[in-house]
Amino acid sequence: MKSSEFKLLVMPYSSRLYRMAYRLMGNREEAEDIVQEVYVKLWGLRNELQNYNSIEALSIRITRNLCLDQLRRRKVDQDAMKAQQMKEGGYTDTPADKLERKEEAEVLQALISALPEPQRSMVHLRHLEGKEYEEIAEMVNMNVNAIRVSLSRARKQMREMLEKQYSSWKA
Repeated sequence: MKSSEFKLLVMPYSSRLYRMAYRLMGNREEAEDIVQEVYVKLWGLRNELQNYNSIEALSIRITRNLCLDQLRRRKVDQDAMKAQQMKEGGYTDTPADKLERKEEAEVLQALISALPEPQRSMVHLRHLEGKEYEEIAEMVNMNVNAIRVSLSRARKQMREMLEKQYSSWKA
């Protein structure tokens, strides 16, 4: 595919991609960079573009994924910077931060305590002690897939309990 064909095929979506990237990123420069990166990726796929039903849908998907990746990197960078500052002693939690963490821990503990016993133990082992699925399977003598399903159901149940509690706060 020639450059002129590529431009005719892909460029009509630029304003839509930019608006989407700007909405997700909240920053003009980052949105422009994302759109440029989308075009680079599409250029790399230029010989395969005819295999896609909708180049617009592909462009939007790539834009969305790049934005989400960038937001995740931003969050990781902020967390790493905060951890480094805490390690060096340059960061001190405000009383509001401490209170928020304490309240979150209390809510989480209440949600875990409300689970039936096998799920409660598995959630504790996986999310509080950081055990791997294989370790938990050996400890409770269950199949790894059964552990995954049980944990997924437990998280869903906790999410539903939290949503139910939250909806009662709004009322």
